[in-house]
Amino acid sequence: MKRNAIAAAGVLFLIFGLVSTVLAGTRDDCILKCKEAAELVKSKGIDTAIKEISSQNNRFVWNDGVSYVFLMNMDCRMLAHPIHPEMTKSNGLIETKDVNGKPMFVDFINAAKKGKGWVKYDWTVPGKDVTKPKHTFIYRVPDTNYFVGAGFYVMAPGEFF
Repeated sequence: MKRNAIAAAGVLFLIFGLVSTVLAGTRDDCILKCKEAAELVKSKGIDTAIKEISSQNNRFVWNDGVSYVFLMNMDCRMLAHPIHPEMTKSNGLIETKDVNGKPMFVDFINAAKKGKGWVKYDWTVPGKDVTKPKHTFIYRVPDTNYFVGAGFYVMAPGEFF
C-alpha cells in the first residue's frame, strides 16, 4: 500500500512538473514575442509594426495560429490583430467582456499603465468552437502610447487542439 502511494505521488510529481515546464515555456514565448514586437514598434515605427503584426503569416504568430501578438493603444483601440482583424474597426474595446462578463480590456490597460503584467480571462480558441482560460502578457512599448499582448490557453493535462 505504501509503495503504491509513493509511486502515485511520483507520477503526479512528474505530470505536474511536465505541465509547469510546458506552461513556463509558453509564458516565456509570450514575453519574448511581446518584447520583439515592442522593439519593432520602436525601431521601424508604428505603421510598419501594424502592417507586420496584422499579417496572419508573420513571426508573431505561432503554435499553428493559436498564439499571436496583437497591438493596441492606451485608448483601448486595437491597431493590429492577425486573427481577428475586425477588432481594428472598433473605436474602442473598453466595454468588451469575455464570456463570463470580465472586462479584460480594462485589465489590459491597467497592466500597460504599470509597464507590463499578466491578465487572465476566458477566450475562444482560434479556429475552434471552444472557449478556454487564457493568460495574456501585456507589455507597454517604452515611451509610447502603445502596448502589445500575447497569450496562451490553459489546457487540461493531455488535452491538445
